[in-house]
Amino acid sequence: MKLSYSAISSYQTCPLQYYYRYVEKKPSLPSPSLSFGTSLHEVLNWFYSVPTPDPYSLDEMVDQLEKAWVSEGYCSPEEETRYFLQGRSTLEIYYRNNIHDFHIPAALEHGFGIDMGFCTLTGVIDRLDKHPDGGFEIIDYKTNRRLPPARRLDEDLQLPIYQIAAEDIWKVSPEKVTFYYLLLNHRHSFKITDERKSRAIETIKGVAGKIESGLFDATRNNLCPWCDYIDLCPEWKDKPKPQKSRTSPALDIGQAVDELVLCHKLVTRQLSRIESLKDTIRQYLGEHDIERIGGSEGIAYIGDGGELSWEDLE
Repeated sequence: MKLSYSAISSYQTCPLQYYYRYVEKKPSLPSPSLSFGTSLHEVLNWFYSVPTPDPYSLDEMVDQLEKAWVSEGYCSPEEETRYFLQGRSTLEIYYRNNIHDFHIPAALEHGFGIDMGFCTLTGVIDRLDKHPDGGFEIIDYKTNRRLPPARRLDEDLQLPIYQIAAEDIWKVSPEKVTFYYLLLNHRHSFKITDERKSRAIETIKGVAGKIESGLFDATRNNLCPWCDYIDLCPEWKDKPKPQKSRTSPALDIGQAVDELVLCHKLVTRQLSRIESLKDTIRQYLGEHDIERIGGSEGIAYIGDGGELSWEDLE
């Protein structure tokens, strides 16, 4: 049995959700939070993968966000733009706060599979730093909009799992582990004690045992509105489905100005592209002495007034 932190967390939230996702392998839906988090993780991985000790510039980092940006899951172009602007401002703050002690990490995006006897523990460590004094630190990036309660952080399994992996892979015991909350510009660091590591292993073993026994009952919880499988869930069969709230990042006046400028740039770029495509099509029609040409999405033709026109096939 292979178990990752995400899989264990899914089972703890709702065993039936775990069954749909990891046993039946039903695909999950894209969402703003997932796309946003993936985009920022990709940029930070690129930033620290620089081949020399000299870091990239802030402008290069912002440019990379455009290249790495994941557009799936947003309900509108306006929502996507707001997330993009927040991602850009978050990276700008991160750059200014971390550039003064920039160093190349000991490891980046390191995947692992650890044989625990009762399961194979898998995952990806965002970053492992080696400090000047020789100590190691595991860093995991988070894009939460608020800090989780302290009790939840004390019980969380992710960083204990990464500690176990680091000790197995690199034979080092990191002096501290850190959740780096990017949007809040906040580091939550602590040390993984042997007692906490033992508790984590027992929790993972308990989850593995329940999965092995085929225990996949549905569990109602406050995350049900966001579950990708709520339409399949017997707990909600023939009952009104709870509505999930989707709130895009708050827009202050500075971001409003930035959004205006960005949208204008995008529109200008698209208008320029439209004129270029029209010239290409018009030239093709003239060279081949035809009046209409079709593609998979529509048909372009020369209208009665001699101008280029087009129709959507849908």
